[in-house]
Amino acid sequence: MLNLEDEILQQKNSLSTDRLDMSFGEIMSMYQRQEIIIDPEFQRLFRWNNEQKTKFIESIILGIPIPPIFVAEDSDGRWELVDGLQRISSLLSFFGELRTSADKNNWTMTEGGLLKSLEGITFSTLPPKYALNIKRSTCRIEIIRWNSNYDMRYELFNRLNTGGTTLTDQEIRNCIFRGDGSDFNNFLKTTSSDSIVEEMVGSTEKQKEELYLEEIVLRFTTLFKQNLDSINHDMPSQMTNFMKLAVKGEVNFDYGCGKTFIDTLNLLQPLGSSIFRYNSNRNFSANLFDTVVVGIAENLQGWVGLPNNLNEISARIYELKEDAEFKKLIGSGAATKSRVKRRLQKAREVFAV
Repeated sequence: MLNLEDEILQQKNSLSTDRLDMSFGEIMSMYQRQEIIIDPEFQRLFRWNNEQKTKFIESIILGIPIPPIFVAEDSDGRWELVDGLQRISSLLSFFGELRTSADKNNWTMTEGGLLKSLEGITFSTLPPKYALNIKRSTCRIEIIRWNSNYDMRYELFNRLNTGGTTLTDQEIRNCIFRGDGSDFNNFLKTTSSDSIVEEMVGSTEKQKEELYLEEIVLRFTTLFKQNLDSINHDMPSQMTNFMKLAVKGEVNFDYGCGKTFIDTLNLLQPLGSSIFRYNSNRNFSANLFDTVVVGIAENLQGWVGLPNNLNEISARIYELKEDAEFKKLIGSGAATKSRVKRRLQKAREVFAV
């Protein structure tokens, strides 16, 4: 077992950093040459509203210091944006240069916090000298280089995205692992886009934007037919590790489990989404969902062929919800390794056919 000093040296040696000051005009040119990747596929591109974007442009015009932008250098020397998506996207879209979301280009500024006259201004109506000033203004670029240490990558993204509107765990996972392979990412996206998933989870628009449905599919695939001994982390870390292995092809992943997942939800559909809630006023319980869906999915053929199966399933879900031990397992500390394991055991005990 490593001591503290060895651990510190190991983690510090897994990455190196550099920094430089660069003009926004140079950053825009790099983006046009595809030398900097902002890739909004893994994040919601515009969480900032026009007022927030206006304040950013206003800060540049007035020379107000802005936080540094973090990029990660890939093996080809290109930069992938780690932190600063909203700032760079706002700048590109103001100048009409954003490729992936053209409908967001050429937006109109609101009244600034200090410059009231910014209201109604667009790039085409901004005096040219101020447009040039924006392009010539500089910001600090922090460059991160790592040695394929995926756990450190996740930690970096998680820690850097702590200001403003934070990214969800699933957005961060998609960001980190999207470049290592696309099959599993596409699997999550395709499976979560089935209408039955949205219906049974009862997700809000905000949750959908934050990739919550993809996370629900990942939760299922992380637990489905898994040996209890393979559960060796808390639930968020277990999911992150599973996704890392899946996109790298280092786990024998059966993509057919997506159909099993959808077929299970279709079987449960007549019972309604309330089966994943403790009462009609409560929010969706992911821990209850895991237990019910994994338990039934692992015995799906038996449940499909069972006469009066919906009544029996409903009775067992009621039994599960009333179980005193299970209530403790989904309470405080529900994500711990021991409770995840015990819930998986419960799933197999309660929904055996």
